[in-house]
Amino acid sequence: MNKYINQMLQIQDMTLALSVNNVIRKNKDTKETVEKLETSIQQMKESLPSEINDALSRIETNYELFVVPMVNDCCTGCFIKLPVGIANNIKSPSECLFCPNCHRYLYHDEKPFARPDNNMHYKGIARFSSINLMFPELKSNKHKDVIKEIGNLIADTGFVKSSDEFSKALLKREALSSTAVGSGIAFPHARDIQACGLTLAVALAPEGIDFGDGEIVKVLFVSAVPIQTSVFYMELVAKIARYFSKEVNVNKLLDCKTQEEMWKIIVKIGK
Repeated sequence: MNKYINQMLQIQDMTLALSVNNVIRKNKDTKETVEKLETSIQQMKESLPSEINDALSRIETNYELFVVPMVNDCCTGCFIKLPVGIANNIKSPSECLFCPNCHRYLYHDEKPFARPDNNMHYKGIARFSSINLMFPELKSNKHKDVIKEIGNLIADTGFVKSSDEFSKALLKREALSSTAVGSGIAFPHARDIQACGLTLAVALAPEGIDFGDGEIVKVLFVSAVPIQTSVFYMELVAKIARYFSKEVNVNKLLDCKTQEEMWKIIVKIGK
């Protein structure tokens, strides 16, 4: 991948992290986290070549996502079929090119693989998940170990391509800022990985896991978020946050002992 495209993807990820942070922690004091992210974003933008930084500023005024993958020689931002010459050049790591139609920057991505099952008949948040992605009791009791365990469990279901890649991406996101949001809930997630579209898993740790800064997490909503689904992820998080803002709903989930019991709750959310 072109080094500037990679840099812009990091900027985009931090920008989206700011947006998600505002959705799920809007009632908490997050000044330090916000300032850290804003400073990092500004520093990375300033390190880009001036012509790319200027173009990025223009794109940001029109789109929330300013770097998107090219799949099957199509821009996944506007879904236009790209000319053969441009498509071939995008596959080269030496090129930093944008879509001639929507002007988003592009990078090459493999064709997404099929879901192991088909939940498209479900509504609400369940359409992004599966009963096979319900984990009623995690074995690990330390932050990093839990993240690795979840990465492996989700990969074993076939919803993400590589457990190692997914776990590393989850840990990298946690290093940026904790995904714990209070009330015993956390939203670990990883973007820009090979997954079957936007994918949500739910894992329970009834004894609690120390996520740092006094945050004890018992419920983890873990997501694989391909870049082109980032906007949908924010909507997904908002629906989950609204439903589980009520302690009674959190407790109902924690009382579940089986995948079936967890799945019944998830199916009801956001219909």
